[in-house]
Amino acid sequence: SELRGLGQPKAVREVRSLCELHRPWVVSLLETRFFSDRVDGLVRSLGMEGGFRVASYGRSEGLALLWSQDVMVQLESYDKLHIDVTVRLTSSQSGEWRFTTFYGESRRELRPKSWDLLKLSSRSNLPWICVGYFNEVLRTEEHFGGQGRSEQQMEGFREAVQACGLIDLGF
Repeated sequence: SELRGLGQPKAVREVRSLCELHRPWVVSLLETRFFSDRVDGLVRSLGMEGGFRVASYGRSEGLALLWSQDVMVQLESYDKLHIDVTVRLTSSQSGEWRFTTFYGESRRELRPKSWDLLKLSSRSNLPWICVGYFNEVLRTEEHFGGQGRSEQQMEGFREAVQACGLIDLGF
């Protein structure tokens, strides 16, 4: 689900409602302008066990990853564009997987660096879930409004998706 304005009480209530309904192990938040004390408060408010955030700076708006008590999370890497973790169920010694929250560069000329980072994040033998906002589409018909996409621009993203072995879930 996409929610805007997470600092607003209505959006926080909606996230809380979604978490109560679906009981996710991991929650990814993009474009957060939260300060660390507010992320900690949101973690508690949602009944999550822990959280990690990448602060916003400049025009970049930050990322946050929250997790429930049902999983153990080990931070692998992070920067302004991603948070990459290994996740394991607390009730099991097996079942590890990678989870990456990803935010593609907003500036078109910098997106190839995003795709390089995505390819680096994929270098693991563990099952991998990568979620986020890539700031790009795979096909022209996926883009609505704004400036159109060139075939070359989309091709860079398609190559990265293929190189990483990702499957578009069609959200």
